[in-house]
Amino acid sequence: MKKVFTIIVLWVAVVGSMTAAEPVKLLTYNIKGHGMTDSRLDDIAAVINAQTPDIVALQEVDNRTFIGIKHDYLSELAQATGMHSSFFALVGSYYGVGLLSKTEPLSVQTQSFDPSDTSKDKEARGFLIAEFEDFYFISTHYSLNADDRDTATAWAINFARKSDKTVFIAGDFNAQPTYRAMVTFKNNGFSILNNTSAYTFPADGPTSCIDMIISYCSELGQEYDVAETGVVTSVNGLTLSDVSDHLPVYVVIDPIEESGVNNATETREMRLVRTSGGFSLSSLQAESMVNLYAMDGTLVDSHWVDNGEEVCFPASCRNGLYLVQVKNGYQNSTFKYILNH
Repeated sequence: MKKVFTIIVLWVAVVGSMTAAEPVKLLTYNIKGHGMTDSRLDDIAAVINAQTPDIVALQEVDNRTFIGIKHDYLSELAQATGMHSSFFALVGSYYGVGLLSKTEPLSVQTQSFDPSDTSKDKEARGFLIAEFEDFYFISTHYSLNADDRDTATAWAINFARKSDKTVFIAGDFNAQPTYRAMVTFKNNGFSILNNTSAYTFPADGPTSCIDMIISYCSELGQEYDVAETGVVTSVNGLTLSDVSDHLPVYVVIDPIEESGVNNATETREMRLVRTSGGFSLSSLQAESMVNLYAMDGTLVDSHWVDNGEEVCFPASCRNGLYLVQVKNGYQNSTFKYILNH
């Protein structure tokens, strides 16, 4: 009887681990690898470890010392964070994009893009594509040239559409959310997951959001909610502007349980996520109208928003309870929101 009991317990534990999906924390960080030193590498590891991410996209990985001697800094960073590492060299054999992950990828592939003849940015760009059980995670560093960004974006959209898994792309896009490449992504079914009102560059006084995590979910892909998102602005004992000229961005994604119905038009439950300045919405199936109402029914403000875009209350609003009404062609929800400046 004791042996039978042991077998049953082990079987339940294994099946549970295979079917119970857990939240995943994604992070992207341009580490300004030029002139890397051992001490700054230690600081980068401390920043990453403080966030306990599951997967990290890294840009400007430079496997050279300050005096130009080749040095495998990415492997040392992997050791310092207890993660697996992947590297895609785009300049020589030493400079490019990297990826860290707690779980070793099922496969890793790469795609590079040479600069166009008219581009002033002569650096090759590309994607480092890691496949995991339920999704692809892509690390990238986009060109400063808009046409070259368009080339990479077109390839990424085609890759995502052909994929049978959800695709996440994380990196330094060298473009703000309103720039052409990012608008093209959104017009082709991608969502920006992080709050783009939280700026990431430059680290010593951020004025723009160019570091982002975006996603595309096909009909066959696992759907995810955004449970939390943020920009890392402080780590104990460190001045982040001394570590890099970018701030790290993270998103916590939470798998949505399958309903057993494969229907692309099935209505999903949207979620409201509080941010430092207000709130954002996740799992929107289309651009949505957001109406803010006082409890006496007065319309306070209206916004058109997409996934991850922050909504802030007007400065004239007093602390108290408000109603947030969200509508699009597929969904209609109302949330209660307590404003406390």
